[in-house]
Formats: sequence, structure tokens, C-alpha cells
Amino acid sequence: MDAPNYTIELQTQKVRQRLNADQIKLWLPPYTDSADGKHGQGNIPEELCVKYSNDLNIPAADIGEILEHLRQHALQKLAERDQFQKTGKAVLKIKATGLRENKERISQMETVEISLTSTGCDLRQVLAEKVGLPAHHLKMICRGQVVSMTKSLQEQNVKHGSQLMCLCLSVSEAEAAQKEEEVMQMMNTRQAAELLSSKVEKDDYDVDIQIADQSGRPLKLPPEERKALTLAMTMHEKGRVAIKKKEITKALLLLLEADKEFRKCGANILSAVDNYAVLCLDIVWCYLCLQNIEELPDADQRLRSSEDCFVRSYGANLERLAAVKGESGTQLALYMKLHLLQGIVAFHHHRITEANVLLRKAEEDLKRLQIDENQLSQMMVMGFSEREGRLGLRATNGDMTKAIQHIIEKRKEKEEIEKKVKEERRQKKIQRDLGKTASGAKVDMSLYENLISMGYGRGAAAAALKQTNNDLNQALEVLQLHPELLNLPDPEKKSVDITDDMIAQVVAMGFDTIMASRALQLVKGDVQKAIEELIQKGGILPPTPEESSPSSSDSSPSEAGPSHRSSEEENKAIKELVSDLPEDEEDYLDLTLQEEAQYLEEYLAKVNSVLSTNT
Repeated sequence: MDAPNYTIELQTQKVRQRLNADQIKLWLPPYTDSADGKHGQGNIPEELCVKYSNDLNIPAADIGEILEHLRQHALQKLAERDQFQKTGKAVLKIKATGLRENKERISQMETVEISLTSTGCDLRQVLAEKVGLPAHHLKMICRGQVVSMTKSLQEQNVKHGSQLMCLCLSVSEAEAAQKEEEVMQMMNTRQAAELLSSKVEKDDYDVDIQIADQSGRPLKLPPEERKALTLAMTMHEKGRVAIKKKEITKALLLLLEADKEFRKCGANILSAVDNYAVLCLDIVWCYLCLQNIEELPDADQRLRSSEDCFVRSYGANLERLAAVKGESGTQLALYMKLHLLQGIVAFHHHRITEANVLLRKAEEDLKRLQIDENQLSQMMVMGFSEREGRLGLRATNGDMTKAIQHIIEKRKEKEEIEKKVKEERRQKKIQRDLGKTASGAKVDMSLYENLISMGYGRGAAAAALKQTNNDLNQALEVLQLHPELLNLPDPEKKSVDITDDMIAQVVAMGFDTIMASRALQLVKGDVQKAIEELIQKGGILPPTPEESSPSSSDSSPSEAGPSHRSSEEENKAIKELVSDLPEDEEDYLDLTLQEEAQYLEEYLAKVNSVLSTNT
């Protein structure tokens, strides 16, 4: 947007605000001849133009043109409203963005008349004819939500006069195929994320998924909330990966899917994590990259949500974060991006003074975040990663010695958290293996380990607690009255690799190879106990449960049951889902800010140009 056009828009905004303050209705007499406002001729008093020219410091001739433009616009809106009331056809404004086959950028505003009882698919078909692209290459967004093809527009809160955004997902047959694949990947990603979140809900997963607060401590959440957050956060991370790859269209679709899931979570949960605030920033960043920032009021609302969350979590000036963590430099990058986007949105909403203030804040933030590239190189030579070096230097305001100490402390803190999480997962796995008590409750792990520390076997401890519904005193009494419980096998399903050497040692004692393998499986790989077990049982052992299972490893793929194949497909889907997700929980803070700096320079120049024109 060049300065002259922006100046005209700014002047129009000032005149519109003044008309509202003076309660002047240009579509009524004496400004429009016809009493009903239809097809009336304009009659803008010269004295009104002179008065507004003096008050608003705008040339009188320009005032006259602006007033006539606003009058005609008001009449058009009235005509559209009357048409909607008579025919039921709503008027929608749709901004289409993308590339044509000749690489020409699509950036056009289309007006569509359509009944609100029509489906999203109907609207897409009409729009496709106007844009000149196949319908299945278009994706529409209204109020920050992807428009469903099967639901009516009315059901999706689309109203007469609504503004929508249309993403054109293809520019040629080859790129169209690629974009279609991206959409399919997005759908597959959602299905895999739902599968992963279900496994998280049941604690039935091998992938290390953690939901933690700003300090990195795992949150204790109800199963349903945990499931919803896992799905939302996974979709968000996949969207961020797409942003890094410059796949902005794909990223926006994933981020809006994440937004849909986050909205299902309680406010108290979202206030404990800053993920939703970062998501809103990422969505508005996509709007900016797609050049649709001025068309979507949704951007303003999302940035307010981000700011509220950051202030609640970190303090208005990061003082709360500094008090908790002792540093605030890393999170300052989020504030820089927030102030930048707020400034850009304010600029496009003609709030030029506010835009100038916010962009200057972003400029100050950026200066504080700049680091010495030589120091970063030295730290990488020392063995620290680029991310660790950048975040460490920002956290300590460029003090290299303190940055190194900061990184070491962060590593220790991370190791402690990982150790604790690993132990909790181990405990949960054992708890699942132990089964339920007579009343249906889980075995109390603290009581279970207490009995083991007294010298009782794991099988005996589990059986006693299950019989007595986790009553320690009664469990001790049961163990004394029923010594046969002391011989129960270990109920924990430990995974032990049975090696050829172990089997050879048992076979060397004169036992069959298959029986040796069964005995070693039974006693978790203890060679001496395996020999003793075979001696007691006369060298013959029944098949293990694994051998009896239809999904055992010696079954051919065609013989494996559907549940086995389903499990393999599920695990494959989850592995593909998490394959490119960042392992570092601070990845979202590691912003190079190069693109942000370019946008800051661009919009500061625009603001300065407008301010100089108006002075």
C-alpha cells in the first residue's frame, strides 16, 4: 500500500468518525434528495466541506470527494440490505490470495450474492467462477475458522456483509497436485494427532509427550483435557514446522485446526500455558505473510488474546517471569513479535499514532535481542548448539560467561524434569501391569514399593494389596496368613532381550532349545532361575502367552489379526506425525527475527512517510 492511497484512507477514516460524532446521515435529506435514500442525488453543503476542512486540516475539495464517496457507499449498503431482506441473498466480500498459472499474484476483492442457507461448497463454486480457478483448489476462512463444505453458511456464523478470506491452493497442474497433497497431509496429520491424543489419554504410548507449564513442570490434567490439549498442541507444532519451511498456506490450515481444539479447553487450563497465545501470534503471522492482515478483524482479536495471556503469565514488562526464572530475555522475542504485529494491524486500521508507538516498542525489543555473532560462534565452537547459544546470550543480555552458566543450569533442570517424567511413566506402566484391586481401583504404588522394601516379592505385594483394596495393615496380615502368596511370580511385564548366549547356557545343561527359550522368558532372562525352573518341571514348559497369541512374532503378516495390523498402522502414523516435531521445549522461543526485522523496517518507513505527509 503506497503513501498516497493510505493518506486518502486515513482522511476518509477521520471524516467518517466526525460524521458519526455529529450524527450526520448522508443518505438522508438534505444530503440526499430522495427521502427514502434510493437513487437520490447528492447535495453536500459547501459550508460543511469548509467546516470539516478547517477542523480536520484536509483540503475542502478532498472533503467534498470523501463525503460523496461515503454517501454513495451508504446508499449501496442500504440497497444491499433491502435486497437481502426481500430475496434472502446476502452480500459477502471475499479477498482471494494466491498465484495464477503465469505466476501472477492473485490479490482481488470479490463480491458474492448468495443465500445463507447455501453450503460452503455452494459458495466455493460461485467464487471459483469469479476467480477462474477449480473449486477444489480454494479454501475459505471466515472469522478465523475454515469454512466447512457440508454445513450451511448460516450455521457457520456467516452473515450479510461478512468479509471472508480465500486461499488459492494451486497455480498450475503440477503445483495443484502438490497443494492437494498438502491438504491431504493436513487431514492425515489431524487423524494421527487424534490417535496420539487418545493414547496419551490412556497412558498407552511410547512417544514422550509432555504438557508442562511455563517453568517446564508437567501439568496434572483430567484425561479429557489432556487429550484435547495434546491434539491442539500437536497440530500447532506441525503448523510451526510448516512456517519454518515457508509453507504458509499449509501452516495456516494446521494452525486453524489447532485453534479449534484449543477452544475446547477450559480457560483455567489455557491460563497455565502460553501455547494458545503463541498460536494466535503464529496465525496472525500467516495472515501477514499471505498479505491479508488488513482484511481480517480476527487478527486484532487474536493479538489482544496473546497480549492478555503474556501479561498474565509474564507480567506487563516481563517482571513476573524475571522473578520466577531470574531472566526474561528469551520470552522478549515473543513480545517483539507481538508489538510488531500489533503495530502492523493498527497501521492497516488507520490508527497511525498507535502503530507508531507499537512499532517503536518492537524496535526497542529488537535492539535488546540482538546478539554478537562472534560470541555465538565461539559458544558453538565450545560444543553448545546454535539454539542454546542464542537463547543463552539473550537471557543474559549478551554476557557470555553468564550465558554458559545459564545453559548448564538449563541442561541440569531439563535432566531433572526428564528423570522425574521417566520415573512417573515407569510407575504408570507397572501400575497397569499389576491390574486392579477387588474394588476396581489401581494398586497404590507407594504401598506396593513399601512392601517390596520390607522384603516381600513383587507378586506377593501386588496380590495382597489387590485383595485388601490397598490397605497396608490388612495386606501384611494376608501375607502372614497365606505364605503361598510368597511364591507368586513377578507381575511386572518387563521387556528382556533373550540372547543366543543365554539360550546356549541353558541348552548346555541338556534342555531343549525351545524349552530353554520359554524358561528364560518366564524368569526375565535369569539363566540360573531358568535352569531351576526346567529341573522342577521335568524339562517341559507350556507355551508362553506371547507364543499363544495370534499376533506373535512368528506369525506371518497375512496370519496376523486385524488388531495387530491396526496397531502397526497406528504406530507408523504416530511416528510419522512426530518425526519432524522439535524435541526442545524452547524451540518456539528460538526466533532469528530476520523476517521480523524486515517487516519492522518496511512498516516503520510507511508510518514515517504518512506522518511526514500529514505534517
